[in-house]
Amino acid sequence: MKTLSLKTGEALTIREATAEDAARMIRYVKMVGDETNFLTFSGSEFDLSVEAEAAFIASHRTSQNQLFIIGELDGEVVSLLNLSASHKPRLAHYGEIGVSVLRAHWGKGIGRAMMEYMIAWAKETGIIRKINLKVLRENTSAVQLYKKLGFEWEGTLRRDFYLDGQFQDAYCMGLLVD
Repeated sequence: MKTLSLKTGEALTIREATAEDAARMIRYVKMVGDETNFLTFSGSEFDLSVEAEAAFIASHRTSQNQLFIIGELDGEVVSLLNLSASHKPRLAHYGEIGVSVLRAHWGKGIGRAMMEYMIAWAKETGIIRKINLKVLRENTSAVQLYKKLGFEWEGTLRRDFYLDGQFQDAYCMGLLVD
């Protein structure tokens, strides 16, 4: 667990998710999914049960190369970051991430803090040697953040998302951790 002061003066607590967080996390995901088109789902499309979410969280907690963290302000979940990785020895060295922040808290440095926590964790484990992500080309704020954190553009996935009757391209970006 880590608590840090944001540029707004608010105290952000970052910690690993627990199975007891499952219901709160589902509410958060449904909310954030309806706030933006930058995610791969809408709130109504996220239909995991509390039990399934708790099992998903538990699987990350028992894995040495996976991480699921929560960002909280005054006890409210305002951000999630999930790094998933394979258990296959040939693939266990890299993880794919997904990160989100509630719209009301954009621009406060929460996304950066969550990413920095995850990168530090990856370096500390020594297992994750590369972090991959996909980001919609139009999500310029996220692209700029990822570049500032050292992620490099690795390619474009054409027609990767289908939103509002239109295809959207996504960038593949990666960070070599070592």
